[in-house]
Amino acid sequence: MKNKGTAIVTLSAGVVIALVALALALDLGGIASLVPTAGKAVWGFAGCAVALIVCGVAAFAHRTTPQELVEQSDERNQAIGNMAARRAFTLFSVLVPIVALVLFVLDQASLVAVLALVGIEVVTFVVYLAAIARLQKTM
Repeated sequence: MKNKGTAIVTLSAGVVIALVALALALDLGGIASLVPTAGKAVWGFAGCAVALIVCGVAAFAHRTTPQELVEQSDERNQAIGNMAARRAFTLFSVLVPIVALVLFVLDQASLVAVLALVGIEVVTFVVYLAAIARLQKTM
């Protein structure tokens, strides 16, 4: 099953985020004082946790059919998926900095939030380059 690793990572992230939401809700160790609005943070973390857990359970519960296995190994479908992923990544790479800048200019995001988004962009691009280098060595 190809989705098992993804399901485990997604479920694990959901559980960790749910624990953070619980710690914020119960103010364990004064953690609620770290965020400006604890109630908003609890609902945000809890919503994110629910979404991750639902996606993880769905990925875990999905059983690949023989027909899906054949379709996954079809080179045309793999090429289509790779091209779609590459285009989505390119769009992501362009939109994230623009959105961060617009939110900053409109005073909807702090400098720290913009730098965090730019940091995510940089990390994602470094992972992209590392994946390309690794795949070039193995192919």
